[in-house]
Amino acid sequence: MNTRSNRFRRWRVLWLIPVAVLAALSIVATGGSGGGGDNGGDVEAPLVILPNYNFFLGNLNNGAPLTVAVGDEFTVTVDFDGLLAGNLDLNVGVGNTVTFLSYLLYTNHSFDLTVTSAEGSPLDGTFAINFTDDIVATVGDAPTSGTFTVVTAIETVTVTILADGVQLALNGGVPIDYTWDEFTNLLDDELIEPWQRRASLAGGAVEFIIVQFFNVADILDELELVTLNNPFVETCDMFTVAPPDGVLAQGEITVTWLGSGELSDGDDFTWQFTQCWDQDDEELFNGTVTLQDYTESVDFNTGVLFDIGFGGLGAGAPGGVIFDFTISETVEDQDGAWTIPAGGVITISGGFVLNIQRP
Repeated sequence: MNTRSNRFRRWRVLWLIPVAVLAALSIVATGGSGGGGDNGGDVEAPLVILPNYNFFLGNLNNGAPLTVAVGDEFTVTVDFDGLLAGNLDLNVGVGNTVTFLSYLLYTNHSFDLTVTSAEGSPLDGTFAINFTDDIVATVGDAPTSGTFTVVTAIETVTVTILADGVQLALNGGVPIDYTWDEFTNLLDDELIEPWQRRASLAGGAVEFIIVQFFNVADILDELELVTLNNPFVETCDMFTVAPPDGVLAQGEITVTWLGSGELSDGDDFTWQFTQCWDQDDEELFNGTVTLQDYTESVDFNTGVLFDIGFGGLGAGAPGGVIFDFTISETVEDQDGAWTIPAGGVITISGGFVLNIQRP
C-alpha cells in the first residue's frame, strides 16, 4: 500500500479526531461568570440558548501555531491572520439540547499555510488562503457555495465552490471544473501543476480547521459529566484480531477536569486518547488535547448564553486548545494481524483559541 497516497486522498480521515461531531450537543453554562447584566441578588433567569451564534478561531496568545507533520514527508503550519470568523445555525431542543445544523465562513478573513519538507517540494513555502465570498455548508456535508483564493508571491488561484465540486482558475484564466473527489486527489498527483496541488492542499486545510472546531465544540457536551464524575472515561473500538505491536486491544478516551467546586472561568481539562482505535476509518489515535482556560458568560438579566469556549480572544489572553497528538494508519495484513506502516503517522502540535459568541 502507498501510505502517502492513501492518506492524501482521505482529508477527513487525515484530520479527524474521533468524536461524534454530529451528535446532539448539550451546551454547558454555569451562569457564574457574569456577562451582560447583574442580577442584584435576584434568582437567575433560565439559561437561553439562541438559534444562531458567531464563532472565532485564532492563534494561541502564548503558544505555538497549529502544526501537522505528515510522517517524514512534510509539515504544514497554520497561522491565523487575526481571527477566522464564522456563523452557526443551531436547533435548540428540550433541556437545551443543541444540534449544529449549518455554518458559514465569513468573507474578508484569511489564514496562512507554511509547507516545509526535508527533501524539498514544489509546494514548499508560505501562501495565503483568503475567503472572498461566504462559504456555506450543512454540518457534515461538503460546502455548496463560496469562494476563496490561494495566493503566493507570483500567482492567485481562485477556488469557486459549486453545488457538486469546485472550479479552479489561475490568475483569472480559463476555469477548470472538478468533482470533490477529483479536487481532493489533485494533491497527490505529482504530474500536474503545483498551483492545482496547492489549491487542493488549501481546501483540505479549510476542512481540517472546520473539523477541529466542531470536535472541540462537541466536547462541551461532556464538561458537566466530567465535573460530576471526574475523570470521565469512554472506551474505543476493540481489535478483534492481533493489534499492532505494543498497542492495546482496546484503548480509551479520558476527559479530566483540573478544577474543583463548580465549573467556572479559567478551568482546564485534559482530553487523553490512549491507543484509541477507530474501526471504521482504521485509524489509531494517541496523545492529549489540553483544553485551557474555559470561558463562559451569561446575561443575568435575560439568561442568554453570551459566549463559551477555550482561551481568550484579546491580546495576551491565556489558554486555548493545545495538541500533543498522533494519528496512525492501521493496515490488516494477510494473516489478519494489524500493523502501522512506516510513514503512516501524523503528528499534531500547537493549537488555537476558540470562542462561540452571541451575534
